[in-house]
Parts: sequence; structure tokens; C-alpha cells
Amino acid sequence: MLESLPAESEYSAAAGELLLAGNSELLKRDLPEAVAASAKVLQDYLHASQENRMLAIEWVESGDLEDAPPAAGLLRLLAWSAIRRTMAPVLTSYAEMRKDEEWLRAYCPVCGSLPALAHVHHDQPRALACGCCLANWQYQRIGCPFCENEDQNQLSVLTIEQEPLFRLDACGACHGYLKTYIGERDTQLYLSDWSTLHLDLLARENKLERKGASLYEI
Repeated sequence: MLESLPAESEYSAAAGELLLAGNSELLKRDLPEAVAASAKVLQDYLHASQENRMLAIEWVESGDLEDAPPAAGLLRLLAWSAIRRTMAPVLTSYAEMRKDEEWLRAYCPVCGSLPALAHVHHDQPRALACGCCLANWQYQRIGCPFCENEDQNQLSVLTIEQEPLFRLDACGACHGYLKTYIGERDTQLYLSDWSTLHLDLLARENKLERKGASLYEI
């Protein structure tokens, strides 16, 4: 049976406590001055009340860019780590029970985010990977997951000489792109958004736009 999350308020409260604990641990480290200052501001906000902690979690999950809590950039990184830990039983159950052929949608079946990366290998179905909760799921082999364009005349592949295990799948209709891993080993590492941020810079140089959800600003 698929494990379910606690009631929404209990879930936000649990994730909020993990968020506070994570930021507290971060403050114990020798941090760059700017990061330490953000962590201190965030700590004051989170420590003030449980309501603040729950609101922080809900703001991060909403993807809203307005009405941001203090230290929003650091908050997004720490909060998604807390969210993933809170959702761990559901993610595990989903991985064991999922039926990829019944989903086939462009957004994450766990948290609803648009994909950060894709994975294709030989004749296997294409898998999309979430940069937020780290879930992955099957999607059609041809087509842009952001605008659903399937016109192959508007779809292109940019190979990367220095990164033979990656390519950029680009869409001429929406100018979006998908970082695509074409290897078969260490998928957990290679499908982590943070490990391929240099490819986002390359995409920007080619006038492509990031459409997938990311916890990182470049």
C-alpha cells in the first residue's frame, strides 16, 4: 500500500522543524560571510514561530516569487532538503509501485514541478527528472515537455564536445531546453541539477531559456 503523507498542516509542521534544524546545523559551520548573514536572518525568522516555519515551507512549494520570506535563496535550498526528507516514505513507495506508462505527463507526479533533466539510453524510454524532490518518471521519447511541441523541424539537439555524456535538447517553439544525460552509470549524480549548472550557462549562451524548476539561480 502506498504510504501517505500526514495531514497538510502536520506535514508542513514536520518539514518546518527539519528546516529549522538544517539551518541551525548550517550556522555551526565556517561559512562565507554572505551565507552566514543569510543563515542568521533566516534563523531569526524560523525560530520566531511555528507559523513562520510552516509558511516558509508552503511558500517554497508554491513556487511563488512574491511575498518571499527572508533569505529566500538559502531558504529554497534548505526547505527542499527538508521537504524531501519529510516525503521520503512516499518517494520510496512511489519508486516501488509506479506505473510509468500510466503517467506520461510533463510535470513531476510527486511535487508537480517541471523537469530539470532527462535521461535517455539506447532504446529505453525517456525519463524526466525533478530538480526539486528528485523523483523521475517516464515521458514520450519525442517532444518538448514544456510546450508539448512535437514538430521535429522545431526540435534540435546540441552536442557538447567537453561533456560526451550530455546533450541539450532544445525547442524552437518555446526556446526551452532540457539537459539530457545519455549515459547509464551514476544516474543519481548525473541527474542532480546542481552537478550540471555549467550546462545551464552553455544553454544561456545559445539563447535558450530555462523552463524547468530549479533551486539554483545562475
